[in-house]
Amino acid sequence: MNLDFDSDWLRLREPLDDAARAVGLAWAFGRILPAHPMIIDLGAGTGSNVRQLAMKLGRGEQDWTLIEKDRKLLAKAPGEIGRWADRNGWEHKEQRRAYMITCDDMAVRVEMRSFDLAQDPAELGLNQYDGITAKALFDLVSQPWLERFVKELAGCGYPPLLATLTVDGRVEFSIPDEDDGFVLDLFHTHMGRAKGLGGPALGMAAPGVLVATLTAAGYKVEKAQADWKIGPKQIAAHLAMIAGYERAAIEQDPGSAARVHAWAGRRRHLASEQGARLLVGHLDLLARR
Repeated sequence: MNLDFDSDWLRLREPLDDAARAVGLAWAFGRILPAHPMIIDLGAGTGSNVRQLAMKLGRGEQDWTLIEKDRKLLAKAPGEIGRWADRNGWEHKEQRRAYMITCDDMAVRVEMRSFDLAQDPAELGLNQYDGITAKALFDLVSQPWLERFVKELAGCGYPPLLATLTVDGRVEFSIPDEDDGFVLDLFHTHMGRAKGLGGPALGMAAPGVLVATLTAAGYKVEKAQADWKIGPKQIAAHLAMIAGYERAAIEQDPGSAARVHAWAGRRRHLASEQGARLLVGHLDLLARR
């Protein structure tokens, strides 16, 4: 779903992510970290993990490194972080390649780093960090990529990993349509297309494969559901999801375009005129030694 890489969509989904998070796992991740942790965030986009986790880690001083291939998204991170700080009444300023946010009981330094995750994970220098985070990443990667990444984690001494908002394939519309299954099957097949990370993407199989791979490597894994619950107040996100399902399904089976377009039209009506709700299943996961 191309929405994942669009800054407008990232802004639209951020409140959904924040509401869905398994806060208990975030607190548990924070308790593992030292008093002044160095944290690396993979596939960071515009830095939403910093904005959503910094206040949940229970650590007054934090150093974050944002890893993102898309330089356009990374360039927008300081502005998004600055607006977040302004909303909370915090001081903020740029320092060379980093951004500083300070308030009475917290100081957060955020550094932006352009890096293509298709490269060797050893080049990330994971052994320099006390913890690793990633949001909505692991359904995009391939199994060989994941195995190589987890091997690198083990070689770096098993740093804790907080992986959030990984799609698990559950999609529930409060008002059903006869073609929901048809369109979603096409969409989930499309999710498995290669995303440039070592082969076919894991898609909705990602949570199970991630848990199995980490466990086999020697990690202990905790998991919790972190579902998007999209209602009438989130109509823009609902319509964006319908458009994403529609686009992906047609790309997967162009011959079904008319049927998919008709489905999308009915779905937009149900969302806009009848207050239909949408649940999208995700999993949050904490891995530690």
